[in-house]
Amino acid sequence: MSEYLTKSKFTLCLDCPTKLYYATNPGYRSTKDDNDFLEALAKGGIQVGELAKLYYPGGVNIETLDHDSSLQQTNELLVQDNIIIYEAAIQYEQCFIRVDILEKKGNTLNLIEVKSKSWKPDEKFISSRDGTIKTGWQKYLYDIAFQYWVMKCAFHEYQIEPYLMLIDKSVQTTVDGLHQNFKVFEENGRNKVILKPGITAKDLGNQILTPVPVINEVKQILDGNGREPQSDPEAAGFDIWIGLLGTYLMVNDKYPVEIGAKCKNCEYRVNRNELKKGEKSGFEECWKEALDWKDEDFEKANVFDIWNGKTKDYVKKEIFFMDELVPDKLPADPSNLYQLTEWDRTQRQTVQIMKTTRHHSYDEVVLSGLFEEMDSWTYPLHFIDFEALRAAIPFHKDLYPYNLIPFQFSCHTIYEDGRLEHCYDWIEERPGQLPTIEFARHLKKCLEGDGGTVFRYHNFEDMVLKDVIDLLETKQPPDADELSDFLQTLIKAGSREMVDQHRLNEKYYYSPHLGGSISIKDVLPAVLTESDRLEEIYSKPYNGLYLKDMIFYKQDPNTGNAISPYKLLNPIGHGIPDYEEADRYLEENKISEGGAAMMAWSRIQFDDIQEVERQAILKSLYEYCELDTLAMVMIHQHWEELRDNL
Repeated sequence: MSEYLTKSKFTLCLDCPTKLYYATNPGYRSTKDDNDFLEALAKGGIQVGELAKLYYPGGVNIETLDHDSSLQQTNELLVQDNIIIYEAAIQYEQCFIRVDILEKKGNTLNLIEVKSKSWKPDEKFISSRDGTIKTGWQKYLYDIAFQYWVMKCAFHEYQIEPYLMLIDKSVQTTVDGLHQNFKVFEENGRNKVILKPGITAKDLGNQILTPVPVINEVKQILDGNGREPQSDPEAAGFDIWIGLLGTYLMVNDKYPVEIGAKCKNCEYRVNRNELKKGEKSGFEECWKEALDWKDEDFEKANVFDIWNGKTKDYVKKEIFFMDELVPDKLPADPSNLYQLTEWDRTQRQTVQIMKTTRHHSYDEVVLSGLFEEMDSWTYPLHFIDFEALRAAIPFHKDLYPYNLIPFQFSCHTIYEDGRLEHCYDWIEERPGQLPTIEFARHLKKCLEGDGGTVFRYHNFEDMVLKDVIDLLETKQPPDADELSDFLQTLIKAGSREMVDQHRLNEKYYYSPHLGGSISIKDVLPAVLTESDRLEEIYSKPYNGLYLKDMIFYKQDPNTGNAISPYKLLNPIGHGIPDYEEADRYLEENKISEGGAAMMAWSRIQFDDIQEVERQAILKSLYEYCELDTLAMVMIHQHWEELRDNL
């Protein structure tokens, strides 16, 4: 018997039991396989797991990955009256778990599941609306309920007490360099952590992890009252549910497909153009089995891809394709969409549907409200982007877990005569330094010289500045009031409130090349594809502060559309001698996602990094952030072109 129902496989089945088959059979591509942000989160989770062990010192770690040996070692240790075991192995029938921390005190077994999820002492897991587990906590509580069930079945004679050990967001750190105690490395394809020799819980200051008892929530789940059942076996009861999943796993059979709105975000829904030779799409298999779809059906525009769409409502009515919404089921009246000054959510959805299904022309469209806003802006125009760390284990004292700590920003400026300048790019290069205060000083220096309009993309920059203002109040540098007063002008409702380019796209602009996205990573190649002016400008070498001789307009030979400039960035270490010595993960990837930038900067905060690797990472961070603000400039330049061509 080679496959067991583990806690990770069980939680994978929470929204769809069919995923169990795709997860345990080779060849099925998952979007989670190459997600940089999830990789960053995963490494943070490993460090939190090691931190938790320091709060339960003296335990024995079951290091072996061998199934039988790990069970034998665990059972031998449990003979002792009092013992702490890390990664204890427990099996019951087809189920096999490894418990993060198992604390035995006489006849009581404390089951402690460590999560890097944040929590506050007044936070409740149960919804006051219907008495079920809150959606955001289901994955975590069903995880520990599964472990509790396995332990109760395997150890009838013990009293089991389940705990979620969570990041307490109400606790400030009291020591600097907390992260230096946990070095992440890779061994045989697995991420592991080395603890600093001699470190103890006393060296860590305030305890930022809290064990939260969840016995009531676990029993509610086992009684079948945790949530509305997602499948027939779940509705039949927890024992039957687990037994049936184990059976399907043992015989390597697929649970009968049940399609629904849940399929929209399925990790096995991979664009067929991205599948490599021999790879399969679990999503396509499910929909072929359920509705007898053919290959050509997956080429049609799906209601899942409607921007901000109410997928549940469509699926409930068995509407799966956008062309089924035309003409009488559209979200809004299609007759006057282009005479409006701005769109609401349903009107923008209707624009997308009509253009995607070719019931309206395939041309891009911009509403007059955008030009009215443009007339209100003050030159010079400043386009800014921040990169920030949101660490489960804060790097510095006086911080709360998951505080936003900005470590970099870029600013491109357009002057009234049309001149473009990449006027500022700052990053905290010094390891071990809290970057927040210097960030605020440099941002003020960058923007205080004029009253020009400042642009951001979405809400992130606003969130960062609010956290910076809070930290200035805590740290109280000599210029705290001056810095805080300046930052207050930029945030929402401030006298110089930043203009959100994401909102402008949402309200006024649509290109059929956008599909259902308003992400800057999708808007940028869309406007490059649409714009003759951008093609002319960026077919020539661009030279900024760090990006040199870059051609940013290149066509995909297969589609004729512009390739995203983010895909044209140099790999980590480009131009640095002996950069092959850089960290393997970073060497094989490009800084093309905010999560990867966060992870890359985190890497250079460790004192064991080689200088060649540090320089390679810094260079890529500078290039990435410069492109972020250049992307905003390109979008603005295209809108200027549209206005000029009226």
